[in-house]
Amino acid sequence: MKAIEFLTEGLNHPIIVVDVQPAYADFDPGIFKNIIDFVNKSRGPVLMFVNAEQDGLTNDTIGDVMNFWDNTISGEPVYDDENDAYAEPDIQINWDRFTIVDKGYGYLRSWMDNNVSSALIIKIIRLMYQSNVNDSRQLFNGEDDPDYEENMRQLAGKEYQDWMLTDPLTTEWTSIAQLKQFTGAYIVGGGRNECLREVELLMNAFNIKYKRINKLTY
Repeated sequence: MKAIEFLTEGLNHPIIVVDVQPAYADFDPGIFKNIIDFVNKSRGPVLMFVNAEQDGLTNDTIGDVMNFWDNTISGEPVYDDENDAYAEPDIQINWDRFTIVDKGYGYLRSWMDNNVSSALIIKIIRLMYQSNVNDSRQLFNGEDDPDYEENMRQLAGKEYQDWMLTDPLTTEWTSIAQLKQFTGAYIVGGGRNECLREVELLMNAFNIKYKRINKLTY
């Protein structure tokens, strides 16, 4: 599969990339190369989410991620007939197109991993934004309020579990205004049921359209 196949749909499309970085590259080196080729051959803006210094869960820095992309895109040396020597290919990444966000890790994941429905997660995210809070423990005047537990029970309905009171959904890792700038974006990267899915759920909560490129997710 060559990533260039997708570019017939529009070179200027915005792209959202999730966790395409050295820490996860061993998962499938081939798909990482295809993702980076795909993004580099496009011309639209790129929103790149990475798991880097913020929480220390990987050894990557943002600089490491950028170097990884640069090294991956450089390709094989090409033979220069005129100079009778091999030369590095002139392929470069235009980093001016990129907004890089060190998002950290796991803001919706515990609920996802406990098989809470997407519908309930989206419902709570919307209520959080209506309430101007970025942590579900801050809903209903906060977790210390005597009515907090009952309100959460009513909100979650049949899906309610006691751990929801102390294991929150949080949304401070990006802004809705930023995501809205990428309405209609292609989404690539991974993991498709983990960090990439967190981005999709947040976009779904605010009806921000996107298109996942399944062949470029891991």
